[in-house]
Amino acid sequence: MAGQLNNHPIDSREFKYGEIYLVKDEEVHFPESKHTSSRTFHGKRMVCIIHHCLSNLNKYIWTTNAAPFSTQLHMKRDTDLEVTPQPGNYINRTSLIRLGAAQPFLKIDLEGPVGQLTTEQLQELAYLQVALAGIDLSDSDEEDEVADVVR
Repeated sequence: MAGQLNNHPIDSREFKYGEIYLVKDEEVHFPESKHTSSRTFHGKRMVCIIHHCLSNLNKYIWTTNAAPFSTQLHMKRDTDLEVTPQPGNYINRTSLIRLGAAQPFLKIDLEGPVGQLTTEQLQELAYLQVALAGIDLSDSDEEDEVADVVR
């Protein structure tokens, strides 16, 4: 991170699909939080970059979209991806990537990257995102295109 533009910090890092960052937990908002009062706040929470887009590489765009991790497996929804600890992904126990709670974060608030999803986890994430968009890949050549996204 370096530089200033009219007294605003510029973050020159490139944020890549599937990278894992840390953010202050109070910056993360879960949809169910407005209906419950039992959320435990931690100092930091992991988030995963969930979009391939040029704005993730542009230092003049201040935000990037990420989905928070949760270890509350009993709260899993159809929009969540379950991931397990693997070498290099920084995850220390089975967790959910909460796509339904994805939100923009200021790039300067993200610490890291501290890890990266594995190739298999990236493919699972891409397939889930495509399915949530309503695209059926069961008998099409588009399945190969999704696999290419993570390579």
